[in-house]
Amino acid sequence: MSSIKSPVLLLMLASLLTACDQNPTASNQAAKFQSLKLFPEGKSFSGFELISDEGNKWQSEDFKGNYSVLFFGYANCPDICPTTLLDMQKVDKALTTAGIKTPEIIFISVDPDRDTPAVLHDYINYFNPKFTALTGDAANILSLASQLGVAYRVAEHEKGDMMYEVDHASALFVLNPEGERIGIFAAPHDVNKITADLKQLMEQS
Repeated sequence: MSSIKSPVLLLMLASLLTACDQNPTASNQAAKFQSLKLFPEGKSFSGFELISDEGNKWQSEDFKGNYSVLFFGYANCPDICPTTLLDMQKVDKALTTAGIKTPEIIFISVDPDRDTPAVLHDYINYFNPKFTALTGDAANILSLASQLGVAYRVAEHEKGDMMYEVDHASALFVLNPEGERIGIFAAPHDVNKITADLKQLMEQS
């Protein structure tokens, strides 16, 4: 399973999207974009440690320096994750062709029991070697996800079990070079609109 069905998770996502429009200034800024919704203010996050698909420790400082687009999912996802990563592959190609520096594309697994760094390395490189994949223990993933407002659910399972359901939201989260969450691309995703909005965002920086 790859889509959110739990009423609680749906409510969390609805609250997150509503927050984007609570500030008139943010609404005016968001109107400039076709799909990107800006939050009233940037939100920083900390207190976690993940590991990249290349085996490197990853903390809040590692999100700084460039714009980033974050997506939460899992490697066994049958539909939303591969579709979204293919979309981001197209966005990356379009921006690169236009001579625009592409944001860091970061895939974060919510399924640490199956998604080891080695598994994620093969998975993410299939889509684009420029992309980064992150994993970690359940507590650290939850710490980051809850701070960003990401909804997901991993079904209860026994250790070593490789067959279980995972539900997750499909939103793309945008971070600024200061490592703050500043906006969101809600599903469904439109490659052309995302490309145009990221191009505009990068050119403004």
